Amino acid sequence: MMREMSSLELQCAVRELNGALAGARVQKFYELGDGEFRLELHTKGKGTLDLAVELKRRIGATKYIRPAPKEPTQFAMQMRKRLDGAAITKVEQYGMDRVAYFEMERGGEKMRLLFEMFSDGNLILTDGEGMIIAAYRHEEWKDRVIRPRSKYIFPATGKVNPFDLSAAKLRDLMNEKKIVACLAQRVNLGPNYVEEVLKRAEIPFDRQADKLTDKELWKLMDGFVEVFWGLSRPEPVICYKDGKPFDYAPFPLSRFAGAEVKKFKTMSEMLDEFYITTERAPQPESELEKKRKKLEFALGEQRAAVSALLERAAEAKLAGDRLYEKYQEAEALLEAVRRRRNEKAPWDEIERELAGKVKIDHAKGRMEAEL
Repeated sequence: MMREMSSLELQCAVRELNGALAGARVQKFYELGDGEFRLELHTKGKGTLDLAVELKRRIGATKYIRPAPKEPTQFAMQMRKRLDGAAITKVEQYGMDRVAYFEMERGGEKMRLLFEMFSDGNLILTDGEGMIIAAYRHEEWKDRVIRPRSKYIFPATGKVNPFDLSAAKLRDLMNEKKIVACLAQRVNLGPNYVEEVLKRAEIPFDRQADKLTDKELWKLMDGFVEVFWGLSRPEPVICYKDGKPFDYAPFPLSRFAGAEVKKFKTMSEMLDEFYITTERAPQPESELEKKRKKLEFALGEQRAAVSALLERAAEAKLAGDRLYEKYQEAEALLEAVRRRRNEKAPWDEIERELAGKVKIDHAKGRMEAEL
């Protein structure tokens, strides 16, 4: 079974992407099959960037371009219709849950693209009010419905955010179970990092949780702080076993001691290396492919400009239609102003005479009328 991403690992990936994708625009959305997607983005000063998304497994920039189906799926076409040309304004995680999302905007319309990295995984697009526009999987639970035209509700979690912990809160969480099981069930951390906290605190995994002494409790808090420190200064690593990628982490874990590890500059590079296997590793982009992407981006920009012009034309036509309906009133008002100007009447006098009907901007030489 392929390794899934923990909430802490997702947090590191989200923090990295928020810095890398600010202002990036979507050029193309691809559905590659089996919960895997690719977003082709245009970033400021860096050109095209490809974002790989494998539900539950990873989200990050990729240098490997997996071929997309010749015919886009219905879902991919629906997403392209809404996302092409949209700008990413922010990348965030919901609390400490395995849900990441992009705040997006296109033509003044706000949207949110959500990646649910738990259960079977899901990719959901909502409007600015949180109403679902499209979803990769339509699902329904007692407290949540994932279906177009339904209000998106974030998943509820019964686990504690580890960043909200204090010694007193930790004591309240302790029960009669082994400490490793107690923390895994009650703290939103992930099993690898629960074990790391305990190792750094030098507390045996099978120690009964509610039997911890005050001294052990403080050592446990120190263990959490050390893990948080590692997360705040990521040094992504892959651990190898028999020459093959075995596991990864945002920073070296105690259980990697003595094993072969490889460090990476970013979470994206590390995840790319971990998940791309020789059987499916695609070839690097050709120069022709790079040129195609540039042309497609330019075409997308032109389409967005045409769309904006058509919108302005529609607004102008609507204004013209309204003016035509009030033509006689407008003509009579203009005639009154022309007559008074021919009589050498000053603008402020005309404005007083037509109080409530016209407003004159003397600086710009513009007159506004309410009909």
